[in-house]
Amino acid sequence: MGLLGRWDELPLLSGTVAELERINGGPIEPAGPRTRILLVSTGTPLQGADLAGLPGLAHVALCGTSFGRIDTVALARRGITTSHVTDYGDHPTAEVVFMQLVALARGFGPHQWRAEPHELAGRSLVIIGLGALGGAMAHLGLAYRMRVSYVSRSPKPEWEARGLIRRTGGPGLTGADMVVLTGPTDVQVLGPDDFSHLDGAIVVQASSGRVIDVASFLRWIACEGNFAVFDDAAGADARASFAHLPRVVFPRVTAGMSHETYQRLGERVVENVRTAVEQLG
Repeated sequence: MGLLGRWDELPLLSGTVAELERINGGPIEPAGPRTRILLVSTGTPLQGADLAGLPGLAHVALCGTSFGRIDTVALARRGITTSHVTDYGDHPTAEVVFMQLVALARGFGPHQWRAEPHELAGRSLVIIGLGALGGAMAHLGLAYRMRVSYVSRSPKPEWEARGLIRRTGGPGLTGADMVVLTGPTDVQVLGPDDFSHLDGAIVVQASSGRVIDVASFLRWIACEGNFAVFDDAAGADARASFAHLPRVVFPRVTAGMSHETYQRLGERVVENVRTAVEQLG
């Protein structure tokens, strides 16, 4: 067995796998006691108890961005280093989100937001989380001539210089037409107070995992005029809970994953693995 091992399936193109196998000197087998560098996807949990069967592990190469399902505290306790990939699927995710917003606003599909078709121009767009994904949403929102605001723990003066307005949650969401969630995996960003101030709005979850208060959302989506769009990255639990509801759009597509996305992801994973191999000597 080589240096590399995998933890379940990986979101990598065959060309990327072939390059990693060249680095490994052979096929990448499921991880075991001799694995030094572990390849894991963002959708696969890796908890502290799992590390007991990986005594030789020195580095975790995440094939994606979010460590939300990885026990980073347990890794740090063992002195295991990590790497991940950022800014590889944000623009394609924003493309799909705005495709869904246009479809809802204009009635190009099974649902129409309001009685008459509407343009996005002039609508109020609130982006919760203004990292790389939120920034991609903001670029397109401005291009559509929307009134773009954001909710973030820290101010973003570079975006405010471009016309974005910083809001708070709760009452600060009053009057929002469309709210896009772009925060970390499994970190709640919309709770009861937030939903109570959203009326006749479209909520889009572009982030992964459970990021909304479920009971509050169920009460909110039951009201006529409220719509929701979920990316497939929200997960199977969210699909089972929400996909069947009226005024919910839940396509079986992960918005950020295109052929070009997989290419960029693979290139960065290979780069991270090469660096880890060099550091291990």
